[in-house]
Amino acid sequence: MSKSEAFLQIWGMEAATTQRVLNAVPEKNITFRADPKARTAIELAAHVASHGPLIAMMAETGEVRGGPMPAPRTIKEAIAAFPAMLPKIEKALKAIDDKAWDQKIGTIYNDDGSVFQSGPVGMLLWFTLFDLIHHRGQLSTYLRPMGGKVPSIYGPSADDSGKM
Repeated sequence: MSKSEAFLQIWGMEAATTQRVLNAVPEKNITFRADPKARTAIELAAHVASHGPLIAMMAETGEVRGGPMPAPRTIKEAIAAFPAMLPKIEKALKAIDDKAWDQKIGTIYNDDGSVFQSGPVGMLLWFTLFDLIHHRGQLSTYLRPMGGKVPSIYGPSADDSGKM
């Protein structure tokens, strides 16, 4: 199994979990924020969903360039980018061989064009996946206070019997 195939296997599980969490965000209370310094629920959902396009960009081009995202009006709008990217991500990951995984240098840029992170594409793909998981965890803590139910993530929750 190549390194990108191994990543793709983990990605498949994490993408399904992420989709469950995104789908669990209730449309009501989308302005909920856990703390005045924290993002609102809709901002956090959009940020989590934006990791799909980021992983696709890194896998395809070795670069991630972003910019301020337009503010979504609904949860559906905020999360739409995530499932749309899944086939593209799978195709791009399957095209990366072990040499490129380890030796092709990729770059993640800040909104102002400065370099945020640079290194082997494989490392940056893992970095982006771990960042997605981190923010998905933040979003999952918003669900109950918003009146939603927490889906199974790595096992059953009090709201879900664990059917994955």
